[in-house]
Amino acid sequence: MLSSSSPERLRAWRLFFESALALLDTLEHDFQRDAGFPVQWYDVLVHLEETPDGLRTSELAQKVLFSKSGFTRVVDKMEAAGLVRRVRPENDRRSIFILQTPEGRAAMQRARPPHHRWVEENFTGLLTDSDIKAITRAFEKISAHARTLRPGRVNG
Repeated sequence: MLSSSSPERLRAWRLFFESALALLDTLEHDFQRDAGFPVQWYDVLVHLEETPDGLRTSELAQKVLFSKSGFTRVVDKMEAAGLVRRVRPENDRRSIFILQTPEGRAAMQRARPPHHRWVEENFTGLLTDSDIKAITRAFEKISAHARTLRPGRVNG
């Protein structure tokens, strides 16, 4: 049986939705201006930076926040820009790994400071430490649930 949400819960949803859309629009514009490439590329580079030996294409596709077809286009463009490369290991010809190139690492080093400033100015700097703890707990729950809902995604 479905229960109707309280006005406070609906207000929380509306505020989240409005904030998320406005922040994502602004982030994309500002990131492109400051870093010279789309924020989606940064998402890929962050995951690759955390795994210097690269990730299988399927593993990276699970981690990023856009569709599988979008993922392929993004990696194609990043490879053309010299930020990543695809590698087939000698011992596993069925897998393709994506590795960050030295140019990709340099792009991350240039993009990180303005991105961190943007996050501070538009998100974390507006919140107290207890706000951050509460919102982190809430978003951990929401993110875990939301990832299971995404069409065409392998979750894990």
